[in-house]
Amino acid sequence: MKKCMFLLSCGILAAGCNQSPGTSDIKGTVLDATMNTVMIVTESNDTLSFSTLNADRTGIDGLFTGDTVEVSYTGKYTPGMEAVRITDSHMK
Repeated sequence: MKKCMFLLSCGILAAGCNQSPGTSDIKGTVLDATMNTVMIVTESNDTLSFSTLNADRTGIDGLFTGDTVEVSYTGKYTPGMEAVRITDSHMK
């Protein structure tokens, strides 16, 4: 019984680590991308820009105009803020 509770607790903790507290996700289409920045257009037609210098880009083999991506960031959005993670929205 203790072993079962321990495994259940570990599973809940691992699921909670998927996204940091205060992290927001936004989907959009890449409008422009450079070595350290990405600019996306959201479904509501907002244009947002993010620094990608320290972003986790696991599974992405470059950012190209027209790609649909999901950007995760922490805090209130400000232009040029640092992205935490960038994923291909089709991978989810």
